[in-house]
Amino acid sequence: MSTLADPISQRPKPRRRWINITARVLVVVFVLWVGFVGFMWRAMYRSPEGFARVMSHLPWEVFLIIPFETLWTQARAGTVHVGDPAPDFSLTKLDKTSSIRLAELNKAQPVVMIFGSYT
Repeated sequence: MSTLADPISQRPKPRRRWINITARVLVVVFVLWVGFVGFMWRAMYRSPEGFARVMSHLPWEVFLIIPFETLWTQARAGTVHVGDPAPDFSLTKLDKTSSIRLAELNKAQPVVMIFGSYT
């Protein structure tokens, strides 16, 4: 008789083999999911037009597999905090004759900005 182990006894048990395959598949799916969430995170930091271009190619089921609302809230939170001066911007007048900048208004007098809906 040979001292080598029987090749049949060295084979992994079928159940253990399926557990290993399932674990590997789950790891691959998780890595792909993390990569996709990272891709969406970067897309949310683009301009609204750039983000819309990305989202126009994706199915609606994307909202089911990623924490969309949480990512969107954090990506669009901005960096202005209470007490910080407002960033400078330029707006066209209602009659479209010229534009006005916040910095110009702020030099002459204090400015109060109200954001809301009048509907």
